[in-house]
Formats: sequence, C-alpha cells, structure tokens
Amino acid sequence: MKNQNIAFLLTKKKLRGVSSEDERIRVLEELVSLNPKGRQDLEQRSGYKKELEILKRKRTGRGSGPASIYQAIAYERQVALLGLANCGKSTLLARLTGANPVVSEAPYTTYRPEVGMLSYLDVPIQLIEIPPLYPGDQDPAKWNFIRKMDVLALLVRNEDELNTVNGCLEDYLIIGVGRPSPRSQHQYKAKDDIIEKPAFAASWTPFHHEQLGVVDVNDPLRISEEVYRLLNIMRIYSFIRGEIAGHPVVFSRDDEPTVRDFSDRLRLKGVKGARLFGDIDLYEGEAVGLDYKLKDGAKVCLR
Repeated sequence: MKNQNIAFLLTKKKLRGVSSEDERIRVLEELVSLNPKGRQDLEQRSGYKKELEILKRKRTGRGSGPASIYQAIAYERQVALLGLANCGKSTLLARLTGANPVVSEAPYTTYRPEVGMLSYLDVPIQLIEIPPLYPGDQDPAKWNFIRKMDVLALLVRNEDELNTVNGCLEDYLIIGVGRPSPRSQHQYKAKDDIIEKPAFAASWTPFHHEQLGVVDVNDPLRISEEVYRLLNIMRIYSFIRGEIAGHPVVFSRDDEPTVRDFSDRLRLKGVKGARLFGDIDLYEGEAVGLDYKLKDGAKVCLR
C-alpha cells in the first residue's frame, strides 16, 4: 500500500500545473481519494472536495450552480477581492466589512462568493470575495462576473504571486490598471474584447509595481482610500438648517456634477441656486448659481 501522505503531497504539486478544467477535476478526484494522516492535509482535502463538487455541479447543471450564485449578487458599486488559494481574502473581507466568511489556513475554503458591505466616507460599497484563482481556471460564470466589477483588489503575498494573478486575468483579456476610468470604458464589453479594469494590489510584503499601486494589506484605511479613488466617485450632501440631511448623493467624477445636477437628482423644482459649505475654494455659505461645479464632500443648501 502506498504512503498516503507522500501521494497527497505529490498530487498537490501536480494540481499546480493543470491547464484545463477537465484535468483539474481529474487531479482533484485523486486528491479526494487519498487519506493522509496530517490534520492540515485533511483540511486541505476537505477544501479540494468542496471545489470538486462545485466543478461537477457546474458540468451537470444540477442544483444552484455558480452561474446562479453570481447572478444573484448585484449592487451599484462593486469591488472584487481576487487572489490565489489561501492568500487571506476572507481575513481582509472580515476586516473591512465585518462579514463572517470562513477563515482557514486550508486552501479553497472559499468555494462560493462571499459578500460584505464597506462604508467609506458615508458611501456604501459592496465587496465580493471571489473563489481562488488558478492557472487554467475555466469557470465562465466567475470570469464574466469579474469582467463586470468596478474595481479589482488583488490580494497577494509577494510580487511573484501578483504576476501569477495578473496572468490569470490576462488569460481572460482583463488588464489591471492603477488609474480610475469611466465605467463605460471598463464594463459591458464582449468577452473576446480586452478590458482595462481599475485595480490595485493589497500585499502582505512591500514591493513596487510599475502598473498597479501596492497597498499594505494590514492598513485597512489605506485600502479603503484606494477603493474610493479607483471607483472614481464623489459624494454631495444636502445641508439644511446647518445640518447634513440624509445620505450623500453619489456621482461619478467624470460627470462633473453641478448644483443643477444635484437638485435634479433630488427631484426638486424651482431651485435658483445654492449656498455651499465645505468647499475649500469658497467662503462658508457663499452663494453660487446652478452651473457651479461641485466638489467631493460639498454640503449644499439649495435655495
């Protein structure tokens, strides 16, 4: 009888080199059939078993497959947490949003998307932890979902891992860029068109990257700031009797919203102008006309 521990180790190495979904299923079946003695190996085998179930269910079309899982996730601002197996996505999601995903050292613990809500500068943002990427990953539902995201947060342990993640993205014609762009330029493109997606890396070790910003994964405030910057949004508050009233109205920075745009979003009629607060270019309470271009964080008292 062969040594199950050694066989499990060798088969895990084989899994890293797979180049197709069929081959991955075959190797996963080998891993699940083995019975190693170590606790960590048994936890890993459990994760592999869950992944195998997902892949097979997708093939047969039975049950609630990945496509329906992704289709149920919708929000006006979405950020995908992407990375290889066991890179800390669940930990980061919990830290940023208070969500309670399963956190484990075993790879492939996350075998379905996990969702949490981040609130930054009073703006709600949906964060979605995507199941692990791997070279040869051929889950069309996953990749179609990623192509529709507003921002990609690439969680990595080092620069080599970032290169691997970028390679997975490029296989599906997704290029991460470290600058904001209008949503019309990075969403709703056909699957055979190259798409440039606003992205950054959250890394456990510091390094410099020419194309993407690299943020310390242990700095949640800096991560939130980068998410907000790449979303390319701004928020405007309604200011009544010296107090902020309700939640901010969120605009795209590319729209360069005016007082008129703000009043239109509030569906108010007969507005002549406004007094502005929190605008560093004006005196507090200075009067402006309908065509004045608003700045992020402005507090607007319509008149």
